[in-house]
Amino acid sequence: MKKNSLLSLFLFIGISFTAHAEKLSLPDGTIPSNMCVQLKGPDMNTTTLDKVRDLGMKWVRRGFIWEMMEKETGVYDFVFYDEFVKMCRERGLGIIAPLAFSNKLYGHPKDEPGRSAYARWAATLAERYKDENILWEIWNEPNTMTFWGRHGKVGNSESYADEYTNLVKATVAAMKKSNPDCIILAGSVSNMWTESYKWMAYCFNKGMLQLDWDVWSVHPYGLKAPEDYIEAYTITRKLMEDAGGSSKPWINSERGFPIGKKEGFAGGDASKAYEYQAWHVVRQYLIDLLEGVHLTCWYEWSGDEGFALYKDDTSIPAYNACKVFVEQLSGYKLDKRVETNNARDFVLRFVNPEGNVKLVVWTSPPPMESPDKIVDHVINIPVNKGNSLNTINLYGKSEMVKVKNNNIEVKLTGAPLYIIL
Repeated sequence: MKKNSLLSLFLFIGISFTAHAEKLSLPDGTIPSNMCVQLKGPDMNTTTLDKVRDLGMKWVRRGFIWEMMEKETGVYDFVFYDEFVKMCRERGLGIIAPLAFSNKLYGHPKDEPGRSAYARWAATLAERYKDENILWEIWNEPNTMTFWGRHGKVGNSESYADEYTNLVKATVAAMKKSNPDCIILAGSVSNMWTESYKWMAYCFNKGMLQLDWDVWSVHPYGLKAPEDYIEAYTITRKLMEDAGGSSKPWINSERGFPIGKKEGFAGGDASKAYEYQAWHVVRQYLIDLLEGVHLTCWYEWSGDEGFALYKDDTSIPAYNACKVFVEQLSGYKLDKRVETNNARDFVLRFVNPEGNVKLVVWTSPPPMESPDKIVDHVINIPVNKGNSLNTINLYGKSEMVKVKNNNIEVKLTGAPLYIIL
């Protein structure tokens, strides 16, 4: 994977998404309203959904599969998804629903009649579930051969971008006619690197930004650490600006950091892989908040690919870290990033409606480096509180830190630390 030239790591976010977010009823950044997890087939049951809810998640991502619903031309079977939507609604879980994929009755939606049939199916879903908390995502990773198909072309190509943009154009028009208030995600872009940037630029320059979808979705694989998202998002925003600009919001609809050498593997000492994963799940949610991303979906809840939060009916370190994250910051919103002397150090200030304040602090590796390249170090943080403060580590262990001359001395590591002011 090529390294991207480093842009400003201190860039916060230059475009306000607030008004658009309120119009669309997207999460406003209050934790855990921004938290999502990917589900697979074995997760489609009340026991699992109860566990997802109890962890604090507010959203799940699960594909709505066209061939499961339309096995006979023009006849839709909604039984399975009606039940899934009902189970999620009863637990207060919103759904990110990729509209997936081709249907052998019509062929690939890159061409007719598949494109029009796909748009009709999507419009039917938008109308049927108009009262449900669902975000509709057009396809999954359409820039790749794995999901867009192997039809004589190359992934991330201009031809793939042209085909996908045409599908989005047809599908958005049909869905908005069926349900003007439906929320539609476009993009679902796999990886953030040189070739996927080219593919997005092709889409944007072919008129993608002028279509009536609501949210741009990305899957920022190809990066070593969540902090690398900052540069990747900056590059993508610049691509949008160069193509005419966009004030539409974003979500990270899929990303995980696996155990073992799977896609998305961050590298480093294999004996510390579970610890690294626990760092990354929390930092992923935090960095996306910092970047103004409204929703972040961890890949995945279960499964055997090494990404799971919950495996063999057992919670793992990443699950426990996620649980403490929700416990510590539930009801809080990001206020600001506190300036430090190092671009890869992070001190984030959170507040809740009662005026309570917490800091979350950690450090990260150099750009596009593995987690074992982190150098633990001590920094001083100015505070105006008493003689000592309570800190909570990644797994919920409490310790006290002394206040000296209105400063606290804190050791930064790759594991986020909570400081209660």
